[in-house]
Amino acid sequence: MLALQFPSYFCRYQNLSSNPYKKEKVIQHQPSSTMRKFFARLVVGYLLIATISSVHAQEIIEKKALINFFIDCEDCDLTYVRQKLPFVSLVRDPKLADVHLLVSDSQTGSGGRKYFMNFIGINNFKDKNFQFEFIANQSDTEDDVRKGLLKIFKIGMLSYMAQSDELNSLEVDVTEKDGKKADQMITDPWKKWVFRIESGGEFQKEKRQDEYSIRTELRADKITEEWKTRLIASYELNQENYWDDEEKITNKQNEKQASGNLIKSLSQRWSAGVFSEYSSSTYTNINHSLKTAIALEYNFFDWSESNRRIFSIGYHLGLKNVNYHEETIYNKTKETLAYENLKIKLEMVQPWGSIETSLEGSHYFHDLLKNRLTLESDLSIRLTKQLSFFGEIQCELIHDQLYLVKGEASMEDLLLKRRKLETTYEINAELGIRLTFGSIYNNVVNERF
Repeated sequence: MLALQFPSYFCRYQNLSSNPYKKEKVIQHQPSSTMRKFFARLVVGYLLIATISSVHAQEIIEKKALINFFIDCEDCDLTYVRQKLPFVSLVRDPKLADVHLLVSDSQTGSGGRKYFMNFIGINNFKDKNFQFEFIANQSDTEDDVRKGLLKIFKIGMLSYMAQSDELNSLEVDVTEKDGKKADQMITDPWKKWVFRIESGGEFQKEKRQDEYSIRTELRADKITEEWKTRLIASYELNQENYWDDEEKITNKQNEKQASGNLIKSLSQRWSAGVFSEYSSSTYTNINHSLKTAIALEYNFFDWSESNRRIFSIGYHLGLKNVNYHEETIYNKTKETLAYENLKIKLEMVQPWGSIETSLEGSHYFHDLLKNRLTLESDLSIRLTKQLSFFGEIQCELIHDQLYLVKGEASMEDLLLKRRKLETTYEINAELGIRLTFGSIYNNVVNERF
């Protein structure tokens, strides 16, 4: 049996006398003082809960009002960025960001670096993307570079903060540091030519061995939107000395190289070029080698997008004249060779990671079996919020070693790597995973000790 009980002030009863014509008497009980206190406490508790909820909701709104930025840059000094922008919310997980800042870079014709900063909007900022560029000169220090990047970071971040309540807490001041005027003209006495001379050496000595190396390089570049010209000449000398009792064993190798390239931009996707190269190397038994080639290249994307993606096919057709130090296994001391090669290249820098892959095949016309196939790949892929995969690999199938020295290599040649040995393949690889977890906010900087 289910019994229901009600408070007394909800109860009614009829007092019926024996006289049916008497009016019905209804008695209504009033709430007791205890119940009045109960209702008062209930109302106060409700108001208190409502107030706390409102404050908590306001805190959530204020927290949500902050824009989370994720800076995707391997070479950036993020510690410096956090120190200079403590009011900016930087997260370490791109999945939790409102703006993904993707930074890539390329070498300029002057030997510096050109940085491309792509601000990619997410969530409420979807499809609100911006791209900025910063050029670091070859002579710039690391401090110059990080200050330049920080300035662009501020400009890009301000574009998003201007669309939120964060702008009310910022003070913006724009000045021209050198007092320049827009109508001033810039003249270049070098006509965009950039020259570089580099020379250096290494030395190491022990009781029973020593070694040293000297390298010198001369370089000249001129890069415009229409033409790309590059001239390079280098010389390298390496010598190792070993003492076995009173006997001295010496391994001396040198390498000389000079090259010149002239490339013309035909359109947003087509390019053509002329390439020439001179080389000499004791390691590969080449006394003198001179080769010249013409080339044509097509990019499936516009070259204006090269900082984010490249998918190109390049073809080279050339002639090579070679003189050898020693007679080769094919009984040659010199020869003239016609060759061709085809190279497919893919480069992508995206929020999910980056990949640089190329596949190149070449052969000599006098014998198609004298060929080579090379695969190179460098990639970094974000698998989950915390886990990413990275790897580098280079594989070559080699059947074109026309320069191999006739006769067996001595034990000293093998141990000292005096000359290139016969092989049908070469493989170099590096693979790994990277796991990151913990707090998603990385604004705080503490450099003590």
